[in-house]
Amino acid sequence: MRRADFLSLPVPELPPVRYVARGYYTSAYYVVEPKRMSGNEGVAPPQSEEKFDPELEPDYFEEFGYPKSAPTPQTTKHEEYQTIVLCHGLAANGLQFVADAHFFAAQGFRVIVPDLRGHGRSVAPEERSNEDFSLVQMSADLLAIMDQERAGSVHWVGNSLGGILALCIIENHQDRLASFTSFGTSYSLSAPSFVVPAFRGIYRLLGAELLARIAAPLTCANKNAQSIVYAMLHEMDVDAVVRILPHVANYDLISSAVNFDGPIMIIRGKNDHSVNQALKPTLASMASAKSFELVDIVDAGHCANLDQPQIVREAILNFIGGG
Repeated sequence: MRRADFLSLPVPELPPVRYVARGYYTSAYYVVEPKRMSGNEGVAPPQSEEKFDPELEPDYFEEFGYPKSAPTPQTTKHEEYQTIVLCHGLAANGLQFVADAHFFAAQGFRVIVPDLRGHGRSVAPEERSNEDFSLVQMSADLLAIMDQERAGSVHWVGNSLGGILALCIIENHQDRLASFTSFGTSYSLSAPSFVVPAFRGIYRLLGAELLARIAAPLTCANKNAQSIVYAMLHEMDVDAVVRILPHVANYDLISSAVNFDGPIMIIRGKNDHSVNQALKPTLASMASAKSFELVDIVDAGHCANLDQPQIVREAILNFIGGG
């Protein structure tokens, strides 16, 4: 198979989208219900997807109201099922976790897959600032999704930025997480001053399409995984990514993890070299933390769930138990 053949490979189909509004920003997310709930393949019953133009000016929503969430199936009794949140990283979207969501739903979990602010089907206004994409704002979006779905305490699985945002939630609302699993996430980072301007220039110079073609084969070795990475990067909001970069270039959330009362697992893809280098202070601090596990996976990079899906799923399932 030629290098760019991943462009023609199919990608998973997204479940019906739901929305929750936060000011001028509207967060999209997907819910996959437990398989044993309805006897189907773990997919929520078909729902009409609300249509609206994401290019409309913010004052449209102010005047006519924000998109409403698709109705939650009336048969679902949320308290009877453990909930897993599968949260993607920077420049990705919920497509990264569609196959995993169906897997965990088949194990009896209720699964929530968000699109982070400025990603996927989440809607961001044209007028925006860097502070609109702060870690505090983005973690508040995720709490709003959990509140709307009446998800009290969840098992959190986050990749890269999806793990950083979980640490922000733990810092002030640790009761909302029953467990925390991350991969491709360092709990602290101090990037040189030139890194953010350099990445900003690269993102703006290349644009979403060219960047997707280049980054997909560099991110994953598997062609099917490359097709998913390409599809996500091809749709990314470059301006949103650029505005998030300063917030993830310098942070220290190690104390949040050390003080967390629940179990924590880090999945380390052996090929995720840059993050693994940054992980050294994290691992040194977590070595003495209670209920901490480190799982190494060979032939896996930054998006370990796409490189080695079965191994990652089994590791998570063994860590959190049955649904």
